Amino acid sequence: MISAHVGTAEGTGSDATGPDVSGLVGRERERELVASFLTGLPAGGGVLQLSGAPGTGKSALLRLAAAEAARQGIRVLSAAWAPGEEDVTYAALHGLLRPALTRVDDLPDRERALVRAAFTGSTVPGPAELAVAVLRLLATLSEPVLLCVDDLERLDAASREALLALAGLCGSTPTGSGPGAGSRSRSGPVGMIVAERTGGDSPSYPHGAAVTLGPLPDAHAGSLVARAGRVTGYGEEQLVLAVARGNPLALTELSLGGGPLGDAAGFGMLPATPRLAEAYAFDWATLSAPAREVLLTAALSASPRTRDILRASGILFGGDDTARAGLSELVARGLVVEAVDEEVEGPRVLFREPLMRPAVLRLASAARRMAVHAALGRSLGSPAHAAWHTAQCVAGPDEELAERLDRLADGSRSITEVLVALAALEGSARLSPDPERRAVRLLRAAELAGDHGLVDQALRLVRQIDPTELGTFGRALLLRVHDLLPGSSAAGRERIVELCEAARAVAAQDPVLPRKLLLAAARRCRWQQVGPWERDLVLRTAEELRAGPRDGWYLVVLSLIDPLRVPRPPVPQPVPRPAEVEGRSLFSQVTTLTVDFELAEPLLKEVEGAFRTAGRYGQLPLMLVPRTMCQIWLGTQWDTALALAEESRMIAERTGQQDWAARATGMLAIVAALREEHDRASESAAEVEESSLRLGQSRQLSLAVLARALTASGTGRYAEAYVRLRSLFADPTTPYAFEQFWGLAFLAEAALPAGELADARTVVDHVAALTQAGCSPLLERIVAYAEAVLAPDGEAEERYRRVLRPGIEVWPLLHGMSQFGYGAWLRRRRRVTESRTPLSAAESVFRALGAPSRAEQAASELRATGWAAEEQPAEDDVDDFSRLLSPQQLTIARLAARGLSNRAIGEQLRLSPRTVASHLYQIFPKLGVSSRAQLAARFGSAD
Repeated sequence: MISAHVGTAEGTGSDATGPDVSGLVGRERERELVASFLTGLPAGGGVLQLSGAPGTGKSALLRLAAAEAARQGIRVLSAAWAPGEEDVTYAALHGLLRPALTRVDDLPDRERALVRAAFTGSTVPGPAELAVAVLRLLATLSEPVLLCVDDLERLDAASREALLALAGLCGSTPTGSGPGAGSRSRSGPVGMIVAERTGGDSPSYPHGAAVTLGPLPDAHAGSLVARAGRVTGYGEEQLVLAVARGNPLALTELSLGGGPLGDAAGFGMLPATPRLAEAYAFDWATLSAPAREVLLTAALSASPRTRDILRASGILFGGDDTARAGLSELVARGLVVEAVDEEVEGPRVLFREPLMRPAVLRLASAARRMAVHAALGRSLGSPAHAAWHTAQCVAGPDEELAERLDRLADGSRSITEVLVALAALEGSARLSPDPERRAVRLLRAAELAGDHGLVDQALRLVRQIDPTELGTFGRALLLRVHDLLPGSSAAGRERIVELCEAARAVAAQDPVLPRKLLLAAARRCRWQQVGPWERDLVLRTAEELRAGPRDGWYLVVLSLIDPLRVPRPPVPQPVPRPAEVEGRSLFSQVTTLTVDFELAEPLLKEVEGAFRTAGRYGQLPLMLVPRTMCQIWLGTQWDTALALAEESRMIAERTGQQDWAARATGMLAIVAALREEHDRASESAAEVEESSLRLGQSRQLSLAVLARALTASGTGRYAEAYVRLRSLFADPTTPYAFEQFWGLAFLAEAALPAGELADARTVVDHVAALTQAGCSPLLERIVAYAEAVLAPDGEAEERYRRVLRPGIEVWPLLHGMSQFGYGAWLRRRRRVTESRTPLSAAESVFRALGAPSRAEQAASELRATGWAAEEQPAEDDVDDFSRLLSPQQLTIARLAARGLSNRAIGEQLRLSPRTVASHLYQIFPKLGVSSRAQLAARFGSAD
């Protein structure tokens, strides 16, 4: 359809990203150029050229320009390509000018005759002289005019030439009616926005500006995918982003869908929708039959080599000359290029626009695709690639072909190559004559889909399996796959026994599957409330199947069950090389679980990058949650930890991993509590508590306990904090993990103001005894810190010096806590000058981390040393008190005057109730009072 409009925002076009121009995502620079162009149009017209690949949003931007122009009172005339009119002379120009043709009688005789001849006469005028007449016609209108022309390269040739000539006149000096014109008149302001496809010989415009619409940036691309609402999970979203490469139309149209992957998966692409295919329909329709056949062959071929494509096309044509001619036509049209790569033998056929490949498959008939597959299956030299094409033509079972197809699923993969592997495995399953082999292949595909975060695909594949057809290996693999799927964590403790039995049963068949089963069993031991029998069962089974005591997977199992039993240092043997991603992943997990964060952090970051590159999004939470843990202790600012916690929760939720989502939420709660975002910490802790009960993973409650305890201590409720932290150590028979190790530092910190020194010492002594045989450097310092905080006065200084020895700066949080504890201890010993350095250091560390209350506590202790007293003159009565009382006594007196109990005062000032009582015993006679009521009266008169 060719349409025109006057003074409205309606437009036309074929590559728009949606009907609502107000929802255009991104394109800020392009929109600014359009706005600037429209602002200057009334002063002199001009041309704005919009170019880009199909689907980049040229039509959407053109509609936006038309709507804005109409709002500004500019007359808007629009035209675009319509099927069937490309051979009708001046068809597009007629549609563009239709609203203005009522003014044709106002033109001079020559121009009037030219216009009428173009649209109704037998004599067709030339484009140049017609353009002058058209410009005079537009000048008869009473307002500025904007011409919006879409799909310029598709318009009929006469209209295209006339519009190019007209573009040369827009914004020019006064134009006459042609050679020999007897009079000259100046045209009114006429502007033109032309949208056309990138490539070929694009015209230049003497009075115009040009902008090429490229891919959208990642942030805008993600927003567009989310707005389209076609994808169902994180893995699918990342696939769409990778395939679309920032193309707006592809971002809104592509998805995996709910069925088999189809032909496009054979070359790592998603299937095209009718709307995406329509963007390339003109190219397809205007090719010769040989060129279409070669284009379809190149689109389907798993091999890009020119010789393979020509050989297959030659089979279809019965000769190579026709195939070569078809390829030459494609190259001449700019649809493909022949590239030479020194690393690949012979030239390759590459699509200039990769999205054309799936579009061509949509445009071609199923019969033609089948014929091309058959030809490619006969001509390709790679057995695996040939098997893929042959398999598309085979209906019955064929085990030999299925085995060849299996090989296509092997090896490392990029983000999009997982589609090739999944399609190959599903295809080989379809060809399997043996029911168990069919089921095993589907399970391998489901496991791969889960690993890449494609939850819906994994579920679809598992639903095709009949468990009654499975043998021992199939049942073991089914256990493994079920452990990856949503809802599997709710299985009870009996699943641990099943996993161990399955690992033993298949150990002789497959060395990898037993390790995965035992790791799954160990994680259940870690997070579910199990007893020593289950833990011993997993360890015994792992010991039977390990190759040595430092096997990487075995160390992970051991660290999940009892981190303190892992040999020091916690390094697998042999040490996995950087290229060994699975080994490096296991290494990172061991070092995280043993609290060796200095070793873990670089490993986790390295493996995370490898997983992202390979598109293994289902594995990302296993790296991001531990990275959050590391950043809590290693980070100099907690912004990084917060961002990691938020991302890990989002990915875990969108990849169906509810257990990892709960752990990420627990980390988020802890970080929020440390940052003193107490409402957020409480909300996240409540989510963890609910998830823990729903998932049957009671030990995740310890994350909520830590968050709530930190919230309590952060608001001065040390007694409550101590009770919560003490609950982490209630069962000494359960092996301690990082929650207890972290909690030890905060428990010791809360013990003094909570009046629980003696009880806290028993806990610390127990942990110290457990770690005597060896532990991580951080855990060693945490124990040393706890011992220093709780030590008698005669031992405290030596213990603080031990914890503050060089190297503690690696852990800023522990460094700040230790400096504060030491400074406060020095000040209580009246070593005021010495206390200022550690207190000042603590304040600086806490402010950098983002812990304002802790920083303010350090600042308050600093003020109590008199650091700022000289700079802050007090009022007369308060000044009298300050001469009688020490800074700390003055603070205690004020709090007591407000009615706070000794315990409440101690919680605020991190003192024991007995110490507060001792201070008040000294304060009363100094102020001449004998009761709290009299103390309140004294301070009331001062206020």
